Amino acid sequence: MHVLGIDVSRGNSSCALLHDHTVVKEFRIVHNKSGLAKLKSIITSDSPVMAVFETTGIYSRVLTRFFIDERMNYLEINPLESSIRMAGLRRQKTDRSDAVKLALLGIDQKLLIHGRRPYPKPYEQLHLMAHRYLEITKERSRIINHLHAALDQTFPELNDIFNPIRSVLGLTFVNLFPHPDFLIGCIPGTMVKQIIGLVSPKIHSDLIVRRCKEVWQAGQLSYPAQPADSFLISQIRGYCGEIQRYNQDHDLLKRQLITYAKTFPEFKIIASIPGAGEISTALLLGFTGKIARFPSYKQLNAYIGIDLRRIQSGGFKEADRINRRGQSSARYIMFEMIRSMLRNQARIDNHIVDYYYKLKKGPHPKPDMVAMIACVNRLDRTIMNLVHTNQIYNYARTSH
Repeated sequence: MHVLGIDVSRGNSSCALLHDHTVVKEFRIVHNKSGLAKLKSIITSDSPVMAVFETTGIYSRVLTRFFIDERMNYLEINPLESSIRMAGLRRQKTDRSDAVKLALLGIDQKLLIHGRRPYPKPYEQLHLMAHRYLEITKERSRIINHLHAALDQTFPELNDIFNPIRSVLGLTFVNLFPHPDFLIGCIPGTMVKQIIGLVSPKIHSDLIVRRCKEVWQAGQLSYPAQPADSFLISQIRGYCGEIQRYNQDHDLLKRQLITYAKTFPEFKIIASIPGAGEISTALLLGFTGKIARFPSYKQLNAYIGIDLRRIQSGGFKEADRINRRGQSSARYIMFEMIRSMLRNQARIDNHIVDYYYKLKKGPHPKPDMVAMIACVNRLDRTIMNLVHTNQIYNYARTSH
């Protein structure tokens, strides 16, 4: 059988066609219709052919789609695994040599490599939505940090009254009064009327009155580093507008994400765990795909990167740590689920919360991060058991 090694780069790839460890042909292709047509003509002329290439983020996705659409045999390898398997004493790394080495992997070690397969199409769309949701969240946090830094020079007391500044009420105050000089001639009563006319009627008037008094009192004592006509004032108002737009995009995508995730059978099962939350469940499905494909919770642990890394040699033994390899976004969502459960512990019955406090008690209490990782492991086991048995969470049936 012929094996085609492909070293993927941005917009193009180096290819090496091998047969029984002998290089038959070397060539380059561009990632467009003509380049892929050239690749197809070469593959179909030598049958059968298996293509081998590394997952290189967005650059390799065009090849993945091409091989799936054309129903061709391919093996997509994790770059970390391929670098370990291709390592040798001689250090030589070029696009041509890497393409040959990848083809040799397909010949010599095909049975040892599991390879990667993309999400099914419905899960792929959920993954894209989840990725965009976290992207908006991070961008909004970045702008909020810039806003806090600017306010430290114009009206630093607002950072203490509204922290973080992302609510409609907080942004309205900052937009109207970015500097204490804007409060000259104002009294709390007129401020209340002004704010009520700009915010939603759902915001309680008592909260608005309290915030107006706090801002007015802070303005009487504040001595900012910048004057009221500073360029920072327009910059602060620009930040407020950006945060408001991110809030709108964030809320809209959140509703779309939850609505779409509810079409998957796992959603109802995972969301039934008290404290898990609908948005966290939707994000978890977006970053893990079809959870039922994992044979056990250990594979899920390895996928999100909380499997243990053990190092021991002779009399030396390093403390156990998690690998931190795998899907970091899924790992982040898992930790957020545990934090949500701990925040809502007074209103829910959850065996994972019980397990957390069991680890924190006793003669040798565990550090917080160690207890959190243990709880994520327990959550993985719970999710896998519920999904594989198609059950809804029942606190009475858990071990607690």
